[in-house]
Amino acid sequence: MANDAGIDVAHIPYLKKLIWQAVQDVVQENEISGKAGILCDSTFGMDILNDATGFGDTVTNRYWVGRPIELPGSRPLQLEHGNIGTQLASWPREQVVKCLMFYHPDDETELRARQEALLREVYDACCATGNELLVEVILPKEMPQTSTDDEKSYYIQSIARLYDIGIKPDWWKLPPLSKFEWKQVDALIDAQDPHCRGVVLLGLDAPVSELQTGFASAKDSERVKGFAVGRTIFGDPSRQWMQGQMDNDQFVNAVKENFLSLITLWRSN
Repeated sequence: MANDAGIDVAHIPYLKKLIWQAVQDVVQENEISGKAGILCDSTFGMDILNDATGFGDTVTNRYWVGRPIELPGSRPLQLEHGNIGTQLASWPREQVVKCLMFYHPDDETELRARQEALLREVYDACCATGNELLVEVILPKEMPQTSTDDEKSYYIQSIARLYDIGIKPDWWKLPPLSKFEWKQVDALIDAQDPHCRGVVLLGLDAPVSELQTGFASAKDSERVKGFAVGRTIFGDPSRQWMQGQMDNDQFVNAVKENFLSLITLWRSN
């Protein structure tokens, strides 16, 4: 976005602070303390991570804080800041490790083994430090999206495979699925890891109309706990702010409005 707008990436930390302000305003104004959180990187958002962390497990106004570790867009999976054990040595325990992997059951054997080995390393490190792990699985765009097996979609196969090799994340982050698929997800988690905290829905920059359908399909799932659809909330306002079409107040209000509309949509299902 910054490159398209012709501005320095040094603006990004300031933009993230405005997004964080909007999140806090929505939480405080709508009495949803303890029910909201953020996914924020340390490259451009370290100040926000520091501000959102440290409330402790027993404080009701604690934010859920997820922190990504993958090199954005990497396939095979790479970690942005090197060895995971070295990274986690300095992390607060309450920060959730978020790892996105572009993964497909039909990947070539070498690629699949490489990705699975690194994710297993991340999982083992989290088990050692006590940090929770959120695994985000997205099918690569260049790979088939629809399985020929009517009983097991590629997402169901992917989750089952990771369980089979001993990876049991505390959280899953998955795209909107069909009602039938959510029943399978619930059954898989119940059978493989009943202590799993649950699933959050990712948005893939989808418009609200598509998310509405996804929210409705997930409403009967006992494992889906919420949504994490950042770009749908702040994507368009961010582009306008970077292009000088919005001032700070207008930007914060736009993000708040988008966030609130999705909360309302979620609660209506």
